[in-house]
Amino acid sequence: MTNKIASIVFLLALSLTVAAQSAEKTFSKSFNTDGKGTISLDLPGVIDLKVWDNPTIRIGITVSIPTGSEAMLGELANIGRYNLVATPKGDVLTIQAPNMQKQIRVKGQELRETLTYVVFVPKDLTIDILPNAETVAANRK
Repeated sequence: MTNKIASIVFLLALSLTVAAQSAEKTFSKSFNTDGKGTISLDLPGVIDLKVWDNPTIRIGITVSIPTGSEAMLGELANIGRYNLVATPKGDVLTIQAPNMQKQIRVKGQELRETLTYVVFVPKDLTIDILPNAETVAANRK
C-alpha cells in the first residue's frame, strides 16, 4: 500500500513538472551606427541600457515563455519573430522588432512572451526610448 501511495505521489509530481515547463533563449544582433547622432529604441519589453566604447550597437535579447519549449522558441526565431530592424531617417537610427506586433496563438491561447533587451550603445550617442519599452538601467559614465 505504501508503494502505491509513493508511486501516485511521484506520478503527480512528475505530471505537474512536465505541465509547468518554461523555455528561455537568448539572441544577439549588432548594428553599425553609420554616423548617426541619435538611436531610437522602439522595442517591446524591458531594456537594460549600457554604454561602451565601441562604435557599434549590440543588442542581446532574452525571450522567455512560461509554457512551451526551446524547440518552439527556436521555430519562432526561424520564422523571424524576434528579428530586429534598423531604419535610418536623418540623424536618427530607429531600431524596432516589427514582427512582435503580431499576436501568436498556441492551442487557442495567446502566447505570453517576456522580452528583455541588454543594449550596448556608443557613449557619444543620444538615446531615445519610445513609450512601449521599460528602461531598467542607464549606465552613463
